[in-house]
Amino acid sequence: IVNAPRGAVQSPDDVFEVFYIDYGNQEAIPYSRLRPLDPSVSSAPGLAQLCSLAYIKVPTLEEDFGHEAAQYLSECTLGSSKELMARVEDRDTSGGKVKGQGTGTVLIVTLVDAEEDSSINAAMLR
Repeated sequence: IVNAPRGAVQSPDDVFEVFYIDYGNQEAIPYSRLRPLDPSVSSAPGLAQLCSLAYIKVPTLEEDFGHEAAQYLSECTLGSSKELMARVEDRDTSGGKVKGQGTGTVLIVTLVDAEEDSSINAAMLR
């Protein structure tokens, strides 16, 4: 059992941009912190899934209110101890690379608070 996150290297310089395939985040890592991965672990597919919120258009960080939307979504998800359920509404199989998040099918989801049956998607519209 390996007790280290798996990641795909995005850009080799003095510092490497690593995308964690089991968590979905990325981080700049100096060469001194990189370690080889055992082949038995590297052959397993990543656990993180690309997702997009269903039925709403969230502004990008470059658009008006983009930073506010990102902050609110972060507070509702990462900054909360609530259990959330992702209800898959659709799948976008058009492919392509989502900047900093890998490639593949994007799951179009509604995030629901498991206890209150309230939608994060609806809360984003307020």
